[in-house]
Amino acid sequence: RTTTIPTPLGSAALDDPPSTDLITTTATTTVTVTAMSSPTEHQLTERQLQAIEDEIKSTQPLTSIRLPIDALIHQYQSSSSSDDDDDLDDDNGFLQSAKLLAEKYTHLRRVRGDGNCYYRAFLYALAERLLRRMEGEEISRLKDKVSNSMEWICGNGYEATTIDMFHEEMVDLFDFVAALAYDVDSGNHHNHNHNNNNNNNSNNNDNNYDHPLEDALSKLHERLNEENATSDYCTWFLRILTASQLKSHPDRYLPFLSADSTDSSFTSAAAATDRLGNDGTVDLSVFCAREVEPMGKECGMVQVAALAECLGARVVIEYVDGRV
Repeated sequence: RTTTIPTPLGSAALDDPPSTDLITTTATTTVTVTAMSSPTEHQLTERQLQAIEDEIKSTQPLTSIRLPIDALIHQYQSSSSSDDDDDLDDDNGFLQSAKLLAEKYTHLRRVRGDGNCYYRAFLYALAERLLRRMEGEEISRLKDKVSNSMEWICGNGYEATTIDMFHEEMVDLFDFVAALAYDVDSGNHHNHNHNNNNNNNSNNNDNNYDHPLEDALSKLHERLNEENATSDYCTWFLRILTASQLKSHPDRYLPFLSADSTDSSFTSAAAATDRLGNDGTVDLSVFCAREVEPMGKECGMVQVAALAECLGARVVIEYVDGRV
């Protein structure tokens, strides 16, 4: 017997559904064949969504390795050169945008496009920045902020038993980053002393020395790329922090959630209609339940601001849409 738990596109599935429509069981003396009835439209849709999700998982890591920014330029150059018009290279807005980004940045990381990409990118960038800059005080501040957030979150309508595991994973991630930063600092002191003791050795080879920061970043990358683990748990917890921030400061965010049903923050007309309260204003609880809490839901600018302000982080958005 096979039980499939359907999950939304981009969320973490505990088990892959069966790949066949025919389940066959064989024994020494009997053969039992159970055939499924004709699939309904809903079943077909679920299978299509699962197929898309499986393809995304097989082709895109949660977060890529660190790539040179030129990779983005090459991507758009290839796209332009495939067109019949050779003059499009210079006119391609995406290519021009990539070149502008190359003037400001040296590297990039690609994030899986599963609807969780902004939260996942925020999580990875925050952890990597803390580790690279060895910001011990900032790590402690953020850990304390998250550690002490349970009462505040529960006051915004969430059950402690529901979020406890995700909360612990987020706290543990900050402990993990702090431990890596300590190891890097200790390793740097060790290498400094080692170099001083060998500065007269003409055969000294840098390749013989450890690289504590690179090792630490590799460990962080490995942890944040494990499927159905830290990255997914913390991504969902960031969603809960975002929703709690929105609910805690309605006067701050409601003006940006227009009651206009064409508001692009909502993915459907039904969502735009159902979110309205009796006075025609936005119902933040409905908005959060539909657009913030579920895994796989894209992040709008209101959510970007709420998460940044909740954690006291500065976020820079580079928007590439083909227009320069």
